[in-house]
Amino acid sequence: MADAADAERPADQPADGPSAAAARPRRQRAARGGAHAAVQESFTDAKIHSSAWQSFGFRISPDVLGQLKDRVNTDRRTSGNSQLAIGHYLDAALRQVPGEVSELIDLATDFAMERIWDTEKSQPSSYRVGPTAYEWVSSLNLSLQEADFARKGTLVVSAVVERYLQALEAEGPLQRPERRRKSP
Repeated sequence: MADAADAERPADQPADGPSAAAARPRRQRAARGGAHAAVQESFTDAKIHSSAWQSFGFRISPDVLGQLKDRVNTDRRTSGNSQLAIGHYLDAALRQVPGEVSELIDLATDFAMERIWDTEKSQPSSYRVGPTAYEWVSSLNLSLQEADFARKGTLVVSAVVERYLQALEAEGPLQRPERRRKSP
């Protein structure tokens, strides 16, 4: 279901960038119930609307990518859902990014300062994400260039994912959600 902003924008016109995408009132943007609910909503969306999901080439800091892989594997065990994938977590994290580019730059700068001596390089990998996350990440580089923070997309995405992983950690192990019961 498209929101009002999408109805006003022609399908072939690009989005206004991360801050515009984050400001839109989307059904998917803020998960109800926190980080666990976000990944559960992402997984559900991927299963129900799989044709709307697209691959995007990501570069994620090696330490964050390692943490993400560990979290996916842990959640597969605790939830019993072996179909959870990195793309579901990326999608969930990117749906919840701050609305202002200046906030993203601050987040990325703090992230970079913690790793100033790290020398391991990120490697590109493609992951499937939903339309909201795809729209946001595909316009990220242009938004960062406009803010004079060019070529720092890896830092931004890594910082956003790290923050999302911290939120997941605070909520504990992922469990299988309760099955919705039909009303009589």
